This record gives sequence, structure tokens and C-alpha cells, in this order.
Amino acid sequence: MTNLSTKTRFIDSKYNQRIFRSSIAAILIGLCSLDGQDFKLHTYQIALSQRPINSDSLVLKGAIGTSFYQTGSGDTLLLKGGLWNIASEFYLKPPSIIPILADTIFNDGMPVIARAIATDINGVASADLYIQLGGSLNAIKIPMEALNDTIFEVSVPDSLVTIFNLRAHMESVDSMANIGESDYKTPVVEFAKNELSMGNTYSHYPEGIRSDKWRMMVWPGELAETQINPSDLESGHVFYDWNPNTNEWIKPDAIETGRAYWFKHHYSEAVVFSNKKTTGLAVPLVDYTIQLRSGWNMIGSPFSFPVVAEYNPETISGLYLYGEEDRDGWEGPSQVLAPWAGYAIFNDSQTIKSIMLKPFTDSLVTGRMAFTGWELQLDIDGEKYFDHTGRIGRIEYATEGEDGYDAPKLPSLSEYLSLAMDIGNKGLFEHSADFRSLDESNGVWNLRLYGKGEPGPVIVSGSILNQVPEGLYISVVDIPRRIVVDHFLETELRIEEKITAAYDLKLVAGDETYVLETVESILADIPEEFSLSQNYPNPFNPLTHLNFALPRRSRVVLTIYNMLGQEVITLINKELDYGYHSVIWRGIDSFGYPVASGVYFSELRSAGIRKTRKMLLLK
Repeated sequence: MTNLSTKTRFIDSKYNQRIFRSSIAAILIGLCSLDGQDFKLHTYQIALSQRPINSDSLVLKGAIGTSFYQTGSGDTLLLKGGLWNIASEFYLKPPSIIPILADTIFNDGMPVIARAIATDINGVASADLYIQLGGSLNAIKIPMEALNDTIFEVSVPDSLVTIFNLRAHMESVDSMANIGESDYKTPVVEFAKNELSMGNTYSHYPEGIRSDKWRMMVWPGELAETQINPSDLESGHVFYDWNPNTNEWIKPDAIETGRAYWFKHHYSEAVVFSNKKTTGLAVPLVDYTIQLRSGWNMIGSPFSFPVVAEYNPETISGLYLYGEEDRDGWEGPSQVLAPWAGYAIFNDSQTIKSIMLKPFTDSLVTGRMAFTGWELQLDIDGEKYFDHTGRIGRIEYATEGEDGYDAPKLPSLSEYLSLAMDIGNKGLFEHSADFRSLDESNGVWNLRLYGKGEPGPVIVSGSILNQVPEGLYISVVDIPRRIVVDHFLETELRIEEKITAAYDLKLVAGDETYVLETVESILADIPEEFSLSQNYPNPFNPLTHLNFALPRRSRVVLTIYNMLGQEVITLINKELDYGYHSVIWRGIDSFGYPVASGVYFSELRSAGIRKTRKMLLLK
């Protein structure tokens, strides 16, 4: 009897435990369904140490889920361990959402419907549509209407379907306030005729392109009709494709998305482009990749709002823009592309590289290339032309010689004003940027100005683009005038004369002692005037040396004449750098035959100056 009673009590005990667990589960489910009520459950729990603990959390122990212990405070009931943990995680999961929006939104007058299929074990309380327009950092929230327990719908306002396009995602909230988010939908939007205009808010040419100005432009979006129609311009063409690597001008037959074209007109009014005769598509608001061939490329953005470009600065030069309101020249480099504007970009690699355009970033103003060191921007400004592409400095990863950080000189049109740099003292002024290693602190940068059609004066100025390093001193030496501009960051260099031939400058940067001593050495190497020295030996047979000095780079003609004033031979006829030069005459004429004994004259002509010397050949 005792055994039977004991067994009965044991069975009853297990039965009571099952009843207790079932009751607790029912209570917990009921508590989880309470939403927004001021309800708080206080419990006493026994820890393994048998000490009573007072808290707002429930601690359960059992065979299925041992060690359910969960400390905490608040009005939320949490379960941990075993099946309780599994069950609670189901209720804590956010709703699952399937967004439905057409891949292409047509401009046909029909409403644009967005739907969301939202499912959740707790039941879905609400759903919202979030729309972000191209060029905007903020999303617009639109509540969706519930068609049943899982399907929600809303009509997208016509005001949000524009040439700037949109991206959309849905969010839903369940009865336990869990929030679920869908992926983004990025449709293509069709725009009507005359809807796409160069005069829009973000355009780089809001007032159009002025007469008699070469400008690069690109069509934002994909036109339905890309064929280029003949124009009534004198040349019979409107757009020109230019390959600056070969200086080849091409008349394209059609417009290609993401490619920039040159345009120039002679109409009295500025030209404002629009899609007057064709519809088009605003491209999806996703990252857009443009492939770059080796060398210079002319590209543009397919978006109707400013976008940021991402690229590798070790191989890609950055983006350069041509022209401003009333002057011509290059500006840059930049990382932000404006709509309707075309840009030049250089790929330093021999293989195809790419640049990625980002329609959405945290800010429309991107961070500049991150590096340690210093960077100086050099601006050259004239009355009609300018060049704002010059960069020098010392940065991390750069070398003393030529590398990918040294951007090449921008191509020039028929008339221009430009700045070029000689890297490594090779006499090749082929770059617009010269960045060097941080292993050195002092250095000399060889600069050269070129001009054609610029009446002057020309202003050369500089500004540090980041923090000025402590102790950095910068001076500029004007070679032709033998003058020095100290404290170049505070004092600009003004050149009054018209720049026709190359005009040399030297920029010296480093600690003050180095700069002052180097400047004095540079001045000492600059001849004070044009001169032609007496040949030596004299008399001579059969060869003699002729030395001459040039205070500035200029074209030099050095000719030998006989007593009758007849030309015997021209020894030099080319541009030479400033400094001291020497040439040998071997007593032969222009046909290579030895000349007879007698008196001869050497004549040096350069920059409107003429110098002569008498020589005697004795055999």
C-alpha cells in the first residue's frame, strides 16, 4: 500500500508539474500578446544557492531547459534555454516582407502601385513605404493600406516620379513592435518629352552653353532616340568625340550613355539642351560603373543629380572639368560629378580600369584622398584662360620619381594657358601633378607656363589643401625676371608680359635655411643677359667652341657666315632652356664639306636680340 501510495504521489507530482508547465506557457503567451499595457510581473526565484532573489524577470528550471536563469529588470518577460528559448525567438523575429514595385515605371498616366506582402507569427500591425529620390539624403514615409492580414498597398504620388528617379523599400511592424525591412527596389523611370532639361536644379549648365565656347557635356539618362541629327552649323555637326591620346576629333553618329562629348556653337543665344523630340529612361539608382581605357577618357554621369565617384588614386587621376562661365581652362581634380557636365579622367594603367559612381552616400561632399603629408594647389589665372590642375606635395606611398600619383598634363585646345612640371629633372614637362616621398622634407619643383592667345597679365598663386606642416617654407623663383617670391602662400606671383614661349619657374619647399640657400644657388645659375662669347681656340683648325648664355628659355638661331655675308651653316635652330650653352663648329658647311681658310662670323639671334663674333680659320 505504501509503495502504491508513493507511486501514486510520484505520478501525481509529475502530472502536477506538467499542469504547472502548461499553465506557465499559457500565461507567458498571454503576456507576450499584451501590447502597450502597464503590466508588470514580480516573481520570486530560487537560485542554485537556494537564496531567494527578487527581480522583475522569471527564472525557470526544468529537465527540458536547465539553467533558464536570466537576470534583468524592466517590464519585459524573457525566457532563456531549451524549448522556451526557441519559442521566444519566434515571437521576437521581425516580420518578413516581400516588396512589389514594377522594374520599369512608364510615363503613361497610370498610377504607380507599390505593394508589400508581410508575414509574422505575431500578426502584422502596419506597413509603410519609404521613397528616397535621387540627390536626396532623406527618405519620404508613406503609410500603406492593409488589403488583408498580409498584403499592403499604396499609390506612389506622381510628384515623386521624376527624372531624378527613386529607390523604395518597405517596413512593417508586428503586434510586438518588431520592425522588419525589405530590400530596396530600384526601378527604371521613363521620362516624357521635354521633361529632361539642362536648365534643371542640379545642372552644371543651368543657363545653357554660351556661344563660341568649347564645353564638354553628357546626357543624363538613356534617350530612346540617340541618333545625332545634322545641324545648321557651319560644320554641319553639333557633337564631337575627341580622343586626347591621339588628338583625334571624331563626329559620332549616336550618343552613348556615360560618355562625354565636346560641343561648340555660334548662335547668338546660349543653347539649353532638352529631350524635345524623344522620351528617355532615368537609370536605376544603383552603383554605376564606367570602364576606362588606358590614357585619357572623356566621361560623364548618367544621373540627373550630383554623384560621388570612387576609384583607385594610385592609377586613376581624378576628374577634370573644362571651362567656367567666361574663361576656358581645366579645373580639378574632383570626385563629384555634376549632371550635364563632361569630365576628363586619366587611367595610368595599361589595362582597363573602372570608376564607380555612387548615387547614394552619407554626403554629396566626399572626403578627399586620405594621406599624411602636405599638398599644394597651384592656380594659373589669365584674362581669357586658366589652369587650376597643378598639385605638388609630399604624401604617403608616393616616390621621388614618377608614379601613379603624378597626374599627366591635361590636353590643350587651340588656345590655352597651362602649367606643366618636369619630374626627375629629365627636361620633360609632361605632368600637372608631382607628388613625392615623405622620406625627404626639402625639394625643388621645376614648373613651366605655356600660353597661346592669352593677353595677360597672368597670376600664379598657391594654397595648401590640408594643414600646413610646421616649419614648411615655400618660395618661387621667376627665372626670366630673376625675382623671388618669398612666403608664396601669402604672396602671389604676377606676370605682366604676354606668355608666348615657355616661361620657367622654380618652386622651392622645405625648411627655411634650405629654401633660402637653394634660392641663392638658383639665381647664381641664371645668366643676367643674352651673350655670345668669343670662340676658342681662335684662330682654329679645324674645330672651335662657341659658348652663349640665355637668361630665359627661348628659340635660338646660331648661324655661321662668310666674309660675303653668305650663310655657311646653321648650328642651332630650336628652343633652349635658360642657362649656359656650348656648341662646336667643325669647319664644315651645311653639305658637310670643309670650308676654306679665312674670316667667318658667328651670329646668335634670340628673343629679338642679335650678337655676332669674328672668327679666323687657318689651315
